[in-house]
Amino acid sequence: MIVVNNPGNWDRVYAPLLHADWNGCTIADLVYPFFIVILGVALPFALSRRRASGHEIRRFYGRFARRAVLLFGLGFLLNLVAARFSLSAVRVPGVLQRIAVVYFVAAAIALHLKPHQRAGVAVALLAVHTLLLTLAPMTPTATVATRLDRAVFGAHTLTPVGPDPEGVLGTLTAIASALIGTLAGDWLRRESAPLPRIGGLLAGGAALAVGGYAWSFVLPLNKPLWTASYTLLTGGLAIVGLALSYAIIDVVAIRAWARPFVWLGVNPLAIYFLAEFVGHLLDSTGAKTWLYWTELRSIVMPPLGESQTSLLFAVLTIVIWTVVAGVMYRRGVRVQV
Repeated sequence: MIVVNNPGNWDRVYAPLLHADWNGCTIADLVYPFFIVILGVALPFALSRRRASGHEIRRFYGRFARRAVLLFGLGFLLNLVAARFSLSAVRVPGVLQRIAVVYFVAAAIALHLKPHQRAGVAVALLAVHTLLLTLAPMTPTATVATRLDRAVFGAHTLTPVGPDPEGVLGTLTAIASALIGTLAGDWLRRESAPLPRIGGLLAGGAALAVGGYAWSFVLPLNKPLWTASYTLLTGGLAIVGLALSYAIIDVVAIRAWARPFVWLGVNPLAIYFLAEFVGHLLDSTGAKTWLYWTELRSIVMPPLGESQTSLLFAVLTIVIWTVVAGVMYRRGVRVQV
């Protein structure tokens, strides 16, 4: 997402690094649901470890609440910086805000319900979401999600027309994405042998992805709405990716290439927050304009074209933040939310 959110020139971005305008799914549209699924994968491991250490139910909920409030607050702070500290113009929903809500609800469900019950809740969420979408045309200005976001947030959304990409209705199916992840996490905990682990994840992930793709011919893939077809397709692909990563890194033990991802993975929310915070500051102060239009373009053009130079700016941005993550990792700095 750091690459997606930081091109040098928004008018010259390669299509895979742009979110689909409405219906459809690009590479950029896979990142957020993948993170939500992996959040869910981690929950059975975290909850079982704390159960073993004797955590009481109230301690679980205290932890859930503290983490959710902090995540929501950090997300709102990012929006406030982007709005140049104007409360009248600030957007209320956001990436971290949705993660906060999804985490709290999914963690509570995973704490109390068994895997088959969680699967039932996920199916119910997808069904309710789909039924609600049928109440109005699925056009940006008319959909139920747009009306709901206007009722809840008023003008404090990303755009004046259409639903907010992290609005209320799509949070239901984002919770389903996290619950899909918890099922994969349970499978990893239950199966100790590598081949059954990999086979089960591949089979389950492929089934979800195929089901989501088939459903998309009736209910389009749509990230702003987080449609059920989008939930299944991205959830399935995330689990397939998890299976392949496990096979390559843990079973075959080809690990050196993944070291930068380990650095980023130890402090993912901290790096994301810092990258967004600095990005907003660069935009608001005009520093990004100077860095890209005055400095970078004068160095690399004309050998590179405008699109390549725009991508280079994004790549340099992620390289810088990966180095920061590496320094934090080597110094044992782990920022936990």
